[in-house]
Amino acid sequence: MTIIPQEEVIVEATRKSVVSFPEIAIRELLANAMIHQDLQQRGTNPMVEVFKNRIEFSNAGAPLVAIERIVDSVPVSRNENIAGFMHKCGICEERGSGYDKIVEATGKNELLAPRIENQNNQFTKAILFAKVPFELTTKEDRMRTCYMQASLAYVNFEGISNSDIRKIFGLGEKEKAKASRLLTSAVDGGYIKVMDPDTAPRYKKYIPYWG
Repeated sequence: MTIIPQEEVIVEATRKSVVSFPEIAIRELLANAMIHQDLQQRGTNPMVEVFKNRIEFSNAGAPLVAIERIVDSVPVSRNENIAGFMHKCGICEERGSGYDKIVEATGKNELLAPRIENQNNQFTKAILFAKVPFELTTKEDRMRTCYMQASLAYVNFEGISNSDIRKIFGLGEKEKAKASRLLTSAVDGGYIKVMDPDTAPRYKKYIPYWG
């Protein structure tokens, strides 16, 4: 955390340092890289690369579950002994709630959902992004974030709404139309679907396509 970009802000006459990335997300992604590394591969170790606008976590071994179901999948551990030890140290949880916490933390901090990559079935890379203005985000970033947040809401027996999307992307009350277009694009792209099609448009909530 000491080498992550920070900025100073004034809150009620008190100067405070604000980091670009939530600590809980960094902790969980680092724990995942260590726990799920493939120890059979030689010449490589878990790696963390810190950039101004992102942090990349890499480890040997392909993801153990489908990336698109990483939030709701039953937990699977490649190294149970390491997982148990880190659980006892209070670094992680054994029940597999890591990505739930990561997606929740990024949403609360108006950050894009992390991007997880399977690199040739040999390595896993997770990328945590710093805050990006909505206008500078790509369609892929927006669709991924919508989908991840809808998945998190669904496992908590809820759905995401227009107001939720505005909070996640830092949009104001007057930007409902932007959020609506984003949700419509995510539905058309097959990422999410309407929870109850008979609900009035202003009250509609959305869940992942598999919900």
